[in-house]
Amino acid sequence: NIQGFMWDEQKVNCELKNYMMKGFGHIKEMCKTHNCDLRMGAFTLGVNRVARATVLRGWQA
Repeated sequence: NIQGFMWDEQKVNCELKNYMMKGFGHIKEMCKTHNCDLRMGAFTLGVNRVARATVLRGWQA
């Protein structure tokens, strides 16, 4: 990790599970909002994140 902490395998697996569950929840919400499948939901979420970052950095088209 970036902070340089030494984690045991159990801690790594726990953090990974939390990260993946949170990400999957965001994708499921996107799917419900746009009535689409998981693939399109993940793609839409990614494009929205890039668009938001672009606007925040002042790169408006």
